[in-house]
Amino acid sequence: MKNLAVICVLLYSSILFANSAPEVTNVQANQRTDGSGIVEISYTLSDADGDACQISAAVSDDGGETYSITPTDLSGDTGGNITPGSRTIYWNSKADLPGEYGENYRVKITADDGQSPEGPAGMVWVYIDDPGVSGHEGFTGYMSKYETTNAQYCQYLNDALASGDIEMNNYNIYGSSGDYSGQIYYDMDDTHAQISYSDGSFYVKTRDGYDMSDHPVVEVSWYGAIGFCEYYGYRLPTEWEWQAAADYDGSYTYGCGTSIDHSKANYDDDNPLGLSGWPYTTPVGYYPAFGYGLCDMAGNAWEWTNSIYSDNYRVLRGGSWYYYDYNCSVSYRFSYVPYYASYGGIRAVRP
Repeated sequence: MKNLAVICVLLYSSILFANSAPEVTNVQANQRTDGSGIVEISYTLSDADGDACQISAAVSDDGGETYSITPTDLSGDTGGNITPGSRTIYWNSKADLPGEYGENYRVKITADDGQSPEGPAGMVWVYIDDPGVSGHEGFTGYMSKYETTNAQYCQYLNDALASGDIEMNNYNIYGSSGDYSGQIYYDMDDTHAQISYSDGSFYVKTRDGYDMSDHPVVEVSWYGAIGFCEYYGYRLPTEWEWQAAADYDGSYTYGCGTSIDHSKANYDDDNPLGLSGWPYTTPVGYYPAFGYGLCDMAGNAWEWTNSIYSDNYRVLRGGSWYYYDYNCSVSYRFSYVPYYASYGGIRAVRP
């Protein structure tokens, strides 16, 4: 087992893109002496706005030089919806690090209130530090917990229309500034589109009694995905960064674990909501989070990456509501031209 009898106190303050950044202080970690291997990690969470936060933990075995260990057997005040105050996390170190011991371990606690005045409402970020697939780059930074929703992309369209960064022509949305001026961003004229336009502004449709606001946006071209990300200071992941996050510790076959079925992901035309027509998407977070705490890394909407497949084709990852189970594997590479807006969805990352 890992003997964590000596764990130094670490103070860590999260400085994130937020209305008022949450702060974590008074971090103390002590292992119980009853042989259980349980480490009690106490901390104080503060947020000037009173926002509930996403709390995550990382462990270093080299005195704080790197935090390469992501504990998974956690309970207590960890995960989402943690309110400010004195809090405690319980970590079963025996389960995560069996047979190991030492005195050079450190614990880091981070908090994210998920609020970003620079970006659309409801963006929730998960911190990931993953070495990646052998021979390719890993990913260290923040990845959106959810696929970008219709509501978030609708907000972008309204913001970008007001700032003159997009224009509308025959119900197609085009870039009107920057490197991709004149390129199609969003195909609003397609029947799959869940965003429409009336009286000077964009809005999200309702169909079959469902408000589609929290469903993943589709009908976005690669240019439209880049436009969304750059407008708010985000970016698209490369396909290998995406796979580093999707395969978790390298053991995942799909973004939902070692196996896939309709209780874990939306794929193969399953239509769990009984919608009367395509797209048969589901709200983000409808299925459980897996791995690093990400939702819909398998199915629901294809996700554009910033990688080139060949010539002018760009890589999409993750599968969708329509495609088969094998298309949802963490290693499956789908490609399309960047100006085609039928398949694409978005999962943003930030430093």
